[in-house]
Amino acid sequence: MSRPHYVIVGAGTAGPVIAARLTEDPSVEVVLLEAGKENTNEASYTQGAFFALHGSEADWQYETTKQPGIGGRSITHPRGKVVGGSCALNVGAWLRGTLGDYDVWAEEGAEGWDGAQALRTYQRIEDTDRGPSQWRGSGGPMTLTDVTSPTSLPDVLLEGFTEAGYGPRGDVAGASPYVADRYQTIFKARTRRTPADAYLTEAVRARPNLRIVTEALVSKVVFDGTRATGVVYEQGGSEHTLDVEREVVLCAGVINTPQLLMLSGVGPAAHLREHGIGVVADLPGVGENLHDHPVAPVVAVAPAGVGGSSQGNPLSEESFAQWRLDRSGPAAYFSQNGVGFVARTPGSPVPDYELLFDYNPDISDDNPVAGATGGEQRSGYKVWAVLLHPKSRGTLRLASASPHDKPVIDPQYLSHPDDLRDLIEAMRHAQKVTQSPSLAPYTETVSPAVGASDAEFQEAILKTMYTTFHLVGTARMGDPSDERTVVDPQLRVRGVTGLRVADASVIPTLISGHTIAPSVMIGERAAELIRGEG
Repeated sequence: MSRPHYVIVGAGTAGPVIAARLTEDPSVEVVLLEAGKENTNEASYTQGAFFALHGSEADWQYETTKQPGIGGRSITHPRGKVVGGSCALNVGAWLRGTLGDYDVWAEEGAEGWDGAQALRTYQRIEDTDRGPSQWRGSGGPMTLTDVTSPTSLPDVLLEGFTEAGYGPRGDVAGASPYVADRYQTIFKARTRRTPADAYLTEAVRARPNLRIVTEALVSKVVFDGTRATGVVYEQGGSEHTLDVEREVVLCAGVINTPQLLMLSGVGPAAHLREHGIGVVADLPGVGENLHDHPVAPVVAVAPAGVGGSSQGNPLSEESFAQWRLDRSGPAAYFSQNGVGFVARTPGSPVPDYELLFDYNPDISDDNPVAGATGGEQRSGYKVWAVLLHPKSRGTLRLASASPHDKPVIDPQYLSHPDDLRDLIEAMRHAQKVTQSPSLAPYTETVSPAVGASDAEFQEAILKTMYTTFHLVGTARMGDPSDERTVVDPQLRVRGVTGLRVADASVIPTLISGHTIAPSVMIGERAAELIRGEG
């Protein structure tokens, strides 16, 4: 397969979807390139110990610049450098947002990406016991299951959301998102099943028209004029050029895709020239529009002697041995497994805030409530308040012209003044849940304290605000006549031919959910568009 029809860069979330779908036609030849290795990491397949991969060779180990909006802290952003991508080392939550989120995409210029189209695609993707229905799919490649728990506290937390007046128990992907739900994940029988696992099955991998090349770092897209003709990649200390017959498809993710575009001469012309890179296409939108879901916790500590929280070290050898035996024990469970959505305007088609319920209070020396317990380990819980639609926008820029140098990641968290105000409001909603009758037995101390001022909330945010790891937007999809647009609604890169992008970088605006589901959906839609079916 010296000159395949398509070269796909990145075997993370969307790349395997496209590779599997395109090679359903035996006459179409595809090469799928991945910078990392095959995923043989045992911890990756657990629900409770996946974070052991953070900082490993399976992680790109990215970090933001120091962020003035959160007291000058920088935030680490683990990203999967492995077949399976970031889905190999994250929570695996399947929270696909509302139809209204995708209608916003269409309104902003992504024609054909509205809520109705998204729902049809999700119904094809999903295999969940919550379907088939008007809202859910059954029999698709992605198996989805409810998160299990060794304690009843997750259900008590959901009851607290209901008692606070935010909505009944239900399916957040149903008719209304304003429900309390034990969200579903990409685990089957308590074992992770990434999109790469789901789509690149043994039968798919055996296709003679598909070649998967691992440990292949793509350094640039090759152009003849403005037409993409292949890629250059490094493997085993040698450089290789791979020509392509039809198209190159970048699925390298929200950080690596814009980096690769700019290394290839596609991006803001002045920035490229700063690094001595010849300009193929002046696209000022490449690396712009970087945004993320900021999150901050409200922490509640239970009275002494009250149980219910997570116990045990998921990383211990004993925990792994138990998981191997029967998929139980601390390595089998993730403590944050409930969700509810809140809107400033009741019934809005797009929620403003997400509340994530976590039955592990994490009482440690740097925890804001540690002083209340004298360092004693207590039961309790957290309610994480997520700002779903921040107005702050940041940038991703090259550090140099070398593909080995990490790019400069600056999300500019809370740089828009409305975001701090809105995150405080989200935390007040989280705090309201802690005051519900069902949670009273688990709630002795709350931080920030009930009745705290905006200034006290702001102080807490400066110390504890973190990321949900939902960076998007650096190759924005939209109207081709808009200079901010990087790819058109067919995912074709503006100003060149033979090159598409299909990953979370094309997401123009964050959804009211998490980013695995829309990334898989983008992969499915990309395959349709490439085949001329979209």
